[in-house]
Amino acid sequence: MSEYKLSKSTMERYDIRIKGENNWKCAWATISISDDGMFNVQSDCGDFSYSWGSFGDCFKTFLISICSKDTSYLYDKIHNQERANNVDVEKTVNNMKKKIIQNRLENYNRTPYLDDELSPEEARWLWDELDTMQRCHDEVSQDAFVSLFYGLSSTERNKVFSDEFWYDDFIVTTNDRHAETFCNVVAPLFAEILKEELKVSV
Repeated sequence: MSEYKLSKSTMERYDIRIKGENNWKCAWATISISDDGMFNVQSDCGDFSYSWGSFGDCFKTFLISICSKDTSYLYDKIHNQERANNVDVEKTVNNMKKKIIQNRLENYNRTPYLDDELSPEEARWLWDELDTMQRCHDEVSQDAFVSLFYGLSSTERNKVFSDEFWYDDFIVTTNDRHAETFCNVVAPLFAEILKEELKVSV
């Protein structure tokens, strides 16, 4: 039999049912914690887990701090990388449209147009393509956005955007909306529950 080291700990489980205006965002959460820093969540807005090796003298006091104040630290620990960093199509396309407007304003009265300048007709064509992209997609993976981007008419696209567009400033990425919802809705409520349990004000 292989050699191994075993330690056991007891988990405390909190079953939370959320009422009021935030109920539609997340209706329930089951949170299990142990004194040695284990944190597990099953909830209506996603499942999350993390283990802290260093948190001070009391894990519950530590959780009150990270759940009730700036929850960005908690988000960084529990969010799913695969659900984060998608492209927010609406915001990204709005930024792309601003670049079209800028290109036209810089060359409003010039004729004939230079090779890197959009004519009014070309600007309208590219704008309409972006409108279609915006109507059909809300959030897409980065690979999917690459396909959408190169699906735009190259003649007009190349007058405004570089082929190395990832280095430009118009791309807007998303957070993990599941973890973000948990941090905004459930975490502050859980902090209040722990405060009441410990009878402290943090």
